[in-house]
Amino acid sequence: MMYSKKMVQGIELTSENFHKAADLFETLKHHLSIKGVIKGTIAGRVFLSNDCASALLTSPQGIFLAGSTENNGFFEEVHHLIKEELLPGLASSGELDYVLFYPADEKWDGVLKIVMKDLLPMRSGRMTFIHDLSNIDVSTCNSIIPVNSNLLQRQNIIGLSEVINEILENWPSIEAYEANGFGCVAVLHTDQGPTIISWCLTDWVVDDECEIGIETDENYRGNGWARKTALGVLELAKKSGMRKVGWQCWSNNIASQRTALSVGFKPFADFPVLFGWNHPQNNLLVNGNHYMLGDHKYGVEKDYARAAWSYAQALDEGWDWNGDMVLYWNAACMFYLTGELEQAKHYYKKAAEKGWKDIHQPHYHEYVYREEDSEQIARILSESLNN
Repeated sequence: MMYSKKMVQGIELTSENFHKAADLFETLKHHLSIKGVIKGTIAGRVFLSNDCASALLTSPQGIFLAGSTENNGFFEEVHHLIKEELLPGLASSGELDYVLFYPADEKWDGVLKIVMKDLLPMRSGRMTFIHDLSNIDVSTCNSIIPVNSNLLQRQNIIGLSEVINEILENWPSIEAYEANGFGCVAVLHTDQGPTIISWCLTDWVVDDECEIGIETDENYRGNGWARKTALGVLELAKKSGMRKVGWQCWSNNIASQRTALSVGFKPFADFPVLFGWNHPQNNLLVNGNHYMLGDHKYGVEKDYARAAWSYAQALDEGWDWNGDMVLYWNAACMFYLTGELEQAKHYYKKAAEKGWKDIHQPHYHEYVYREEDSEQIARILSESLNN
């Protein structure tokens, strides 16, 4: 039996009763997906405490908590709901991670300890930008093409499958997107054929508001394609009768923020969130990465001991993202920096066996320990293995 069926301190609402929780989410109204779930235009679930004072809502954007903080019994059940049903469900459907949103108020700190107990979430921040469409620089670039039924039926465009997958992340079907959504792609003619190098799509549309997401092929970043594609979508938004467009990104994503500002978005909110990966072993590795680097803006200091422990918990079970050598290198550095030389040597040897050479090797992600002492650590560990 699903845990939601066993709750006694609250109940899952049927869709026609979602409105009963609407007022509780007033402080989170800058998240359009909440409004969409309550109106029934975005897929989601709503759980309400028995006294109708606290609630949890899910949407494709994440998990939202709101209302009164004086409902420990309900929040203890929410903990089990998240741990035993929501996160496993996301993992089984192929979703890698989650974001937990909550009111930016210190009184929620105690609630979060209850709700996220043993789940090892990480703290970071998100930002919301708003565009009122009053002053748009119209794009006239011929490479910017609307994402409509004509484009989606073209089989000769490289990268189209990724765009379709992105649509299905937030929309229930391609047909639903075609009926209510819109977007643009930047297409260049390459040696392989017409190729999508940037896309911007509506994550959801609710009444006369929408939120958009954007992505650009890393090989073409820094050349203005994100800006051109976003302008194309803003033009479509205005033609579609939208009153307001939202843009959300991680607070450390400076490139996304610059693009938003360059096309006329204005900062609206900057707020803390908790995030994690749905599979527990993946979450441990992400914890390792997170505490290795820290996030000073949101009070996350570098914690090498915590990073070392997190890496070890997953790597010792053979969970290493298909032999990612950097994870072993990171673990070796974390243990070295906490004075555990034998553990450091163990993981350094594993890294070398996986193909690790030095910090100058290119890698597909940014979470690599590359500090001033990296060369010294590598030399000491290498020499210790040879002695």
